[in-house]
Amino acid sequence: MKTTLLFGTLILMLNAPSVAQSRFSLAPAYWFNYNPYSSKTTYTYNGSPTQILASGHSIISSFGLTARYRFNPRWDVSVGALYYRDANHNKSPLGPYGELAPFISKGWQLPLLVNFRLTDRRLSPYFSTGIIFARSNTFTARPVTTDGIVGVGLIYRFDAGLSLLVQPTASYGFYRPSSDAVYTLTQYSSYSLGLQTQLIWSF
Repeated sequence: MKTTLLFGTLILMLNAPSVAQSRFSLAPAYWFNYNPYSSKTTYTYNGSPTQILASGHSIISSFGLTARYRFNPRWDVSVGALYYRDANHNKSPLGPYGELAPFISKGWQLPLLVNFRLTDRRLSPYFSTGIIFARSNTFTARPVTTDGIVGVGLIYRFDAGLSLLVQPTASYGFYRPSSDAVYTLTQYSSYSLGLQTQLIWSF
């Protein structure tokens, strides 16, 4: 009996580190987003209101690292630190010489997601939902913005320690540019369609 208990304890001690280690993972990540936006702005000049419709789109590329903690084989949470580059293409109103050149801004994103793996198979559907906080290095007066996000993709496990995630995403921006005494911004709409890839290393 004592031999059996000793043997069982030894097995648990040998397996415990690997079980604990497998709960954590790191992943280099790349995220591409297409962000169309539109708004209506009302200017008041000499007591006369003038309305201007504005629209355009942004091409946003983000890259960085994501850390993940796995509660069980299906559920995990992840947090990332991503540096982004935003190329803003304004369609209307046009400048005096036609379409304006893209305006480049940069900053940081912090995605915080809850993730679910549908099966234990090598190739499995993978679902994510959560929020993304963003801080602009270019527009320093702008507050930290928040987007809600959902993602549906596939994860492929090469072996126990390495997986590849490819996931289309959709997000909605809660941030609204503020109005002032000169103009009033209404009907502002901003969302993004994207694709993220991660090479996940579990340890």
